[in-house]
Amino acid sequence: MRSRWVVIAIGLTLVAPGCQGLGVARTEIPDDPIAFIFHPEDAARRRAEARAKRERLEVRSRYSSSSVVHLNTFRDYLAKALGGRAEDEFPGRLSLLNPRSARVTVLESARSGAIPLAWSPDRARLLFAQWDRGTLQLFEYERDSRVVSQLTGGPDHHPQGCYGPGGRLVAAVASRRGSAEDREGREGLVSQIALVGPGEAVASISPGPMDGEPACSPDGSAAAYVRLLPGDRSEIWIHFFGGEEPPRAIAQGRDPSFSPDGEWIVYSRHAGNAPALWRIRRDGTGRTRIGRGSGAEEYGPAVSPDGSLVAYESVSGNRHRLFVRRFDGTGDRVLFADGDGTHVVW
Repeated sequence: MRSRWVVIAIGLTLVAPGCQGLGVARTEIPDDPIAFIFHPEDAARRRAEARAKRERLEVRSRYSSSSVVHLNTFRDYLAKALGGRAEDEFPGRLSLLNPRSARVTVLESARSGAIPLAWSPDRARLLFAQWDRGTLQLFEYERDSRVVSQLTGGPDHHPQGCYGPGGRLVAAVASRRGSAEDREGREGLVSQIALVGPGEAVASISPGPMDGEPACSPDGSAAAYVRLLPGDRSEIWIHFFGGEEPPRAIAQGRDPSFSPDGEWIVYSRHAGNAPALWRIRRDGTGRTRIGRGSGAEEYGPAVSPDGSLVAYESVSGNRHRLFVRRFDGTGDRVLFADGDGTHVVW
């Protein structure tokens, strides 16, 4: 399937509001593309208004302690997926952002609501999820040929994944099964992390029942994932391929993503009343907050290919802005001003 490209030029704000120290300079930002879901300004405003209206009518999830319930909450995302409906009435479009120039390119070959998940280690391919015949499945976009290929199929959902060892995928495999119950007591909601390969049986690497958000180390030696626990708590676990070390929890939080050298995992966890950016070594040591925070909720961090910066979602007033911050926690910069962005993959 060959894609058509739609290119949108968007102004770049030089220094973000609420910056920490000197803002990130444009020349510091590599031009390696960021995959994300793009919401143009008009749609972003209508989306924020709709969410604010729902929040006035519904009881908020305790997963977030502030007024914003983040769209990436895996439990809610999975429940909606298994209910057979899209996660958002304003789903946005899978797009590529040049973070230096703020130029957005919509990938017309991906369906509305497609969700970017991971770049291949050589950055030649982009893994993403989209709906296919009633289930969420994994697809791949090749940058050079602009061809999209389907990698997984039903009956189970494969809503999330990353590039694992030996040419296989590490994927969330989700379904409704018999009398199994998730942590909140919803009958039949099950998700596990598994190795998935062409012509191979699915090999689970986590027990479930609510495991998701897999992130793979660039060398394929390990995968991090999130386990949802009672009381809307979440833990980040790490699984080492090869069996030398047992899987173990290394941090409380969610949204794990490896640094390019595979030594660090960046993630989001609460600090006070709002989620903030953190990093930790893969062995569970060196836990450090990335910056002092901006006052908004910070989610979905992704490290730049050169390891110097972290892109993330800054959520305030139901608006999802994309920012970049140095890996050492200094500086901040908004990546584009006209519209919202979610599900950052760098």
